[in-house]
Amino acid sequence: MSAVVIDTNVMVVANGRTAAPQATQECVLRCQARLAEILRGSEKILLDDKKRMIQEYKNNLNEKGRGHGNRFWQELVRRMYRYGGNQEKVIIVPITSLAGNGTDFEEFPNDDTSLRNFHKKDRKFVAVVLAYQHDSGQEVPILKAEDSGWEEFKTALAAHGVHVDSICDDNN
Repeated sequence: MSAVVIDTNVMVVANGRTAAPQATQECVLRCQARLAEILRGSEKILLDDKKRMIQEYKNNLNEKGRGHGNRFWQELVRRMYRYGGNQEKVIIVPITSLAGNGTDFEEFPNDDTSLRNFHKKDRKFVAVVLAYQHDSGQEVPILKAEDSGWEEFKTALAAHGVHVDSICDDNN
């Protein structure tokens, strides 16, 4: 059974060009299709144990919104609470916060100088992937849409076994 980590920008872009004016219409459609595929398919969604990812989704999405990304997030939360995680679609992954700040994690490759400037807010996604891969032995991609912040660190992340799947990139 495969799993994925979903960066917030995938859901924001799936809500359409009003929510993400930088995205092309093709990118919007690809994000919508990928989220629909996840809900229909057997992939599980990884989330952190302290709901940091859920909180980020909540801060960037509308829990009453009708866009594709909003509806995906609503369904994710419904399934998370209905099934209690580790069930049909959601796997809760424990990660260890350093200094209690919620942006630095033991599981993140902190000693890699090439990742020193990696966005603090995205470190939780990497930490979840690495913790899950360590425990399960299964590779897990991070799905992203229109977020150039991931691009400059793709090679450094790949050196640690973290694959970033750029939904909107034709060269992926």
